[in-house]
Amino acid sequence: MDQKDSDYSAKKEALLEQGLVSPQAQELIMELETELDLLRKQNESFRKALRAKSAQTSRISTKLRDALYE
Repeated sequence: MDQKDSDYSAKKEALLEQGLVSPQAQELIMELETELDLLRKQNESFRKALRAKSAQTSRISTKLRDALYE
């Protein structure tokens, strides 16, 4: 994601330097970048929680579990 981030930043800066972005669009871009950062943090948090939860579950094979419950 770092490569994409730097690519987007470079494109954004180029457009800003050329004056091709209106103030309203610039404000929208900043809001979207903030939202994207928040969602990335949430995603990482969810991934950590999911990894922790999956580590807690037993890893017994399905056939063995079915045989034990019979």
